Amino acid sequence: MEYIYYVLISLGVSLIVSSVLILVFLGNRKKRKELKKEISIEDIKTYEDLLFQMNRIHKSTQENERRIRYLNGHCDKLDEATASSLKNIGLVRYKYSDDAGGNLSFSLALMDDKQNGIVFTNISLIDSNSLYVRRITNGVSDVLLMEEEKEAIKKANEIYTK
Repeated sequence: MEYIYYVLISLGVSLIVSSVLILVFLGNRKKRKELKKEISIEDIKTYEDLLFQMNRIHKSTQENERRIRYLNGHCDKLDEATASSLKNIGLVRYKYSDDAGGNLSFSLALMDDKQNGIVFTNISLIDSNSLYVRRITNGVSDVLLMEEEKEAIKKANEIYTK
């Protein structure tokens, strides 16, 4: 007997959900028909038809202008946010000395659009490994840079200017 209540409740819920979906579908179909109606010269037979079509064009133009302003605002915000992001990358691999096993040393420059960023330099020898970090502000470092670090910065800035 308990199962009958559950069956009736589930049928009622199914009926309600089905009704809502049908109403939504019919509403969307009606809107699509209104939007699909193309503007053609054959449709314009009276002055009222002409005014109606001009009003539709005006409304769609206003909506498009509103959307364009919205997108332009977001593009401006994205430009501001990405101006200071480290997105320009330059990498130089090299053999630091004859004691090194190969091209295991590297300098990696991470720069933003204003030539601010950092340079990681890893010097690998057979028995040791050292990592250095240099801060770059407006393209200038506060410490003396190795040639490989300068080259990495140059590569990062070349990528941006292309």
